[in-house]
This record gives sequence, C-alpha cells and structure tokens, in this order.
Amino acid sequence: MPVPFLACMGLVAGLYHLPPRVLPSIQAVEGGSPGLVHRNSNATEDLGVMQVNTTWLWPLARYTHTDPATVYRRLRDDACYNVAAAGAIMRTYLNETHGDLMRAVGNYHSHTPELNIAYQGMVMRSAQRLFEPGAAPAVAQRTVAERIALQRRMIKDRS
Repeated sequence: MPVPFLACMGLVAGLYHLPPRVLPSIQAVEGGSPGLVHRNSNATEDLGVMQVNTTWLWPLARYTHTDPATVYRRLRDDACYNVAAAGAIMRTYLNETHGDLMRAVGNYHSHTPELNIAYQGMVMRSAQRLFEPGAAPAVAQRTVAERIALQRRMIKDRS
C-alpha cells in the first residue's frame, strides 16, 4: 500500500524525533487528503492529509507567528504543512505522556480513555498493514505483548 507524502513524513519524524512509522500509520487511519474538511459534531473541523483538528489553529498560529486564517488554509490545502503540524502535535503529546508512544497516538484522536484506546488499536492495525510483510488486512485486537513488541519496533526504527 503506497503511503502518500512519505518524504514529508520522514522529514517531520526526524525533526520532531518521532518513530518514522507513526505518521504514515496515523494518516492511513485518518484517510485525509489535501483540501479535505471533515465537520465534527462538536463544531470543530478536521483538515487535510492528517485531519488536524481546528482546536489546534490558535496554538499553531502562535507557534508559527502566522494568522489563524492562513494556518487554516495551509492545514487544509498544503499536505506537507499539515504533516508538519501533525508531527508537532505528536511531539506535544509524547512530551505530555512522558514518552508513552501509544497513549500519545491515542491522544492525537481523543483524551477520552475509551476513544483513545480504540484509536490506538486502529493505528496499530494500520502499522501492521503498512509495515509487516504478509499481514492480513483485517487483524484481530492485539494482545498486550504483541502491542508492546510492535511499539518497540516502531521506536527502534526511530534510531
């Protein structure tokens, strides 16, 4: 399965010290594309390739010294900008979780425990489909030991 925008993802992973497989795995779950806007029931929107939520507009505007309208347009339309924002968000969550990669991945979607854990599972299955040769498309929920083993492989790829 080809991974769109892989060059941007690799660069961003290096910049933010993320495992190189995490952004492609998240993107495969999010299923975003340049120009895509998904309106949520809570009046926010998910934008672009990595479906970055508009709750990040002001923090990203402050971080980049750019007005929120420009950040919105770039998140929506500029794939590499969107991937870079997703990398910054993942770095924020990795710091917040003291390096717990899977909890940080879950936080990318939701801090609500049930939604967080469900999203972790989706991203793990996505990583398996993308990076484990011969993996079946539909994978049963992983055991804790399998999850830890795959997480270690993702972290090992970072070095």
